[in-house]
Parts: sequence; structure tokens; C-alpha cells
Amino acid sequence: MEKEREYPFPGNWSRLQKMIQEADAAGERQRVEPILWDWYAAVKGDQFIFMEIFQCLMERPEEPETLEKLEELVTTQIHEAEEPAAGGLQIAQYYIMRDQPFEAAHWIHQYLEWQDKADQVNTQAYQVLQVLKMTEFPAAIAKLKRTVHRGSVGEQIELLEHVHFNIDDVLDNVLKGLLLEDRPKLMKLIVLEKAFEELSVIEWVDLETHHRLTQAEAQVKMDEWEHVVHDVQKAVKGDEIATQLLMNYMYTHYPFTPGEASEIETAVVKAKAAILNDEETDGLAAEILEADIRFTQAFLD
Repeated sequence: MEKEREYPFPGNWSRLQKMIQEADAAGERQRVEPILWDWYAAVKGDQFIFMEIFQCLMERPEEPETLEKLEELVTTQIHEAEEPAAGGLQIAQYYIMRDQPFEAAHWIHQYLEWQDKADQVNTQAYQVLQVLKMTEFPAAIAKLKRTVHRGSVGEQIELLEHVHFNIDDVLDNVLKGLLLEDRPKLMKLIVLEKAFEELSVIEWVDLETHHRLTQAEAQVKMDEWEHVVHDVQKAVKGDEIATQLLMNYMYTHYPFTPGEASEIETAVVKAKAAILNDEETDGLAAEILEADIRFTQAFLD
């Protein structure tokens, strides 16, 4: 049996299932939870063990440590599972508990897409999604609109980290409008990264320039951008000032690469020297300093 070979401990797969069944029959599921966590640490992202631990934790939702353990479990599953969408309903339940309706809806959508591919049927998922959109979305979208126009930088970042495209038409319009507004790149970055991942065509405005890329075109640009960033980061490793100058400049142009790695590295060193010596500079070094000021100012506004 494939599971018997894959699972790492002497207890093997069959004994684990039997242990869980016996604990359930005795009403002592909590007794096996530490064992399940040990297994999960060895086979991170395993769907069966994820579901079993999730069930253990949901039997005590009011305990203070439950939400913390759910966060650890869900985060691991999202990043380690081969198909995290298979646990989309459980992940959505966690985000509902965290008062994150957009994340919850996103994961229900992911689950529904997985369900179609896996030839599974769960009508409850669609019903939960509709109820969520009717009861939670109007207030959540209104709060998002208020925050992106009047909230602090921290409040905006906190909300925008949990938005997604393709879960609601009204939300899509708000997010696409944000990308076309004249706003600091810092605020657009989070939404732009989601757009590149979730939209087939992405439009946005940077420094009064209108851009339009398909998802495939954007991926090529992002790969080039990441390659240059990686090369220059290696050259300035351990230098906090140079690293900050580099990243603020590169994020200003994201996803486009503004020059060759060697040129940017030289200019970053020159820009850093200008800061330390309180001197003026020109050319690419001056552009790097200007980008750094814009990013820093966006944090302070």
C-alpha cells in the first residue's frame, strides 16, 4: 500500500488510522492530537493529517491557544501541501474566525475549482460562499474603501494583504480602480502582486504612465526583475543601507527591470556614499535616492 511506504513512523499508516478511530469511539480525540502534530511535522502538507488536526482544534474553539495553533496549521498547509485547495473549506473556516471574509471567499473559490478537477461534489461550499458574500461583503468592501482613502499606512497594508481578485465584481472594481489611481507605489505593490497572480490581464498606472500586461508577459518581467534583485543583493549582502536603497528603487519600477545588475550595483554604492558624506549626486544614483525618499515618505504619510 502506497501510504504504508510513504508515512515515516514505525506505527505506519494503518495504525495511525486505527488510533484515531479508537480515540473517536472513546470520545478522547484530544489524546491523539500530539501524535498527529508529530506526524504532520514529518510529512508537512499531508491532507489527511491536516484535516484530523483541524478537527481536533475545532473541538475547542474558545481556548486562547486554538487560533494560534490554527494559524500555524493553515500557514503550513498553504505553503507545503501539493494541493492546498483540497483543504480550502477548512482554510476558509479559519479565515472566517479571523474576520477575513475576502480570504475565506478566495479559499472557497479555490476549493470549488479543485472540486471540479477532482470530480468531487460538495454543495455546501457554494452555499457557504453565497451566505458569506451576502452577509459579510457589503460591510467589508465599505471598510476597504474607507481605509484605502482615509486610513493610515499600516491600516491600508493590513487590509490589502487579504484582498483577492475574482471573488466579487464590486471588490474587483475597487481593486482595479486602486491600481489606476495616482497613489504611492507602496500601496499598489500588494494589490499589484495579487493581480499578477490572479488576473489574465493587468492594467495599472505608475508615475503617470499607464501599463497593460497579460499574465504571461508580467511573469517574464517579474522573473527578470527577481534575477537582477538577486544578483545585486548578493553584492551588497550585509549592508543594510545599500539593501534598502536597492529594494526601494527596484520596487519603484516593479515589475520592470530599470537596468543591468552591474549598473544598479555601482549606482547603489554611489548613492550610499552620497548619504554618508551628505553630498549631492547625479544620474542613476540620484534616481535611487529619489525612489528611497518616495518610499520612506509613503510610510510616514
